[in-house]
Amino acid sequence: MIEPAEAGAHPPPEAPPSPPAPVALRLGAVAVVAALVGVLVGGGAAYFLVRHFENSSPAQVVIHNVTSPGGGTSASLPTLERQLSPSLVEVIREQAAGAAITSQDVASGFVATASGLIVTSEGAVAGATGVEVALASGQLLAATIAAADPDTGVVVLQVSSTSLPPPLTFSTAPPASGDVAIAVSLPVGTGPSLDVGTVSAVGLTVTVPDQASASGQAVVDGVLRTDTPQPLGSSGGPLVDSAGEVIGVLTGDRMQPLDQGASAAASGFALDGSAANQLVSSLNSTGAGPRPIGLVGRWLDPASAAALDFPAGVQVLAVDPGSVAAQAGLQAGDVVTAVNGVAAWGARVTAFPSLADYLQSLGIGAQVALTVYRSGVSRQLSLTLPSP
Repeated sequence: MIEPAEAGAHPPPEAPPSPPAPVALRLGAVAVVAALVGVLVGGGAAYFLVRHFENSSPAQVVIHNVTSPGGGTSASLPTLERQLSPSLVEVIREQAAGAAITSQDVASGFVATASGLIVTSEGAVAGATGVEVALASGQLLAATIAAADPDTGVVVLQVSSTSLPPPLTFSTAPPASGDVAIAVSLPVGTGPSLDVGTVSAVGLTVTVPDQASASGQAVVDGVLRTDTPQPLGSSGGPLVDSAGEVIGVLTGDRMQPLDQGASAAASGFALDGSAANQLVSSLNSTGAGPRPIGLVGRWLDPASAAALDFPAGVQVLAVDPGSVAAQAGLQAGDVVTAVNGVAAWGARVTAFPSLADYLQSLGIGAQVALTVYRSGVSRQLSLTLPSP
């Protein structure tokens, strides 16, 4: 597992399945990025950014109407654009010393705190040797990796500035299928874009491309699927609800799942907004992000669990060696049926897109009792949540 600062078939009850792709998203050169405080992007990047902002009006709104039920525009969109667009940023990654910056190296992000924390996605910084953030004013700020959640692909950058736009607010209510989902971003070559749709599914566990992994894949937890379009350059921007509060972090075209069939290319996916909120909150309170628990699972509703001859809960797909999940004795193929005596499925329905989110919400250092179904037998395990 890379620490943030350093960077169909189901298993039969008798035997756990072989682990799928690595648990953690390997953040490429994250360790290098984190060490490069003050790295500047070359003149080519400055020219690209000036050209971007000069050709765009800050008041421009690009709205893509959707035809699916529940989608479309509303009278509040102009208000949302005025409210949200100042807090959008461009995230620019440098691939090698002196290399020209192209549109593929520019993604989106958003201001999360007045102290300079910027939320974006792993896809926005993967493979970079340096990172900068551009404000709507055209100002370029050196950025470092402050924290990353390798299980969900959310990354938090740190910049230093006394004139940041106001931070966006995270929603305290989890998104649900049918909710309005608005992708807010800075597409390459245009002004702010509001793309409107609805949430199709929540709490997904998907496989995404990962060039740094030996298998070329990684598993990401707590993913939302929407019918909201995401234009080129939107990766890392916020997915918001109708009140303008952040419910997710856009993946754009950089982290499209490999295991969602032919429809994946036409679908919009977003990373777990509550994971981003946890990273930001932890950085504010402790100066460090929470350490990953080290497991990836998928929710089993009662119907799916019955079809697999499992109890409802969370099926563990992979456990990172050396993680707290491994130390607790969790194994791929386990089904977590209860947490501290509370049914895992029932708790998930009300609040949490992933088991990791659920566990992290219990607090740093907390001792957690897990009821685990393995090979037809229910057993008790104890897991201690990690400190930063």
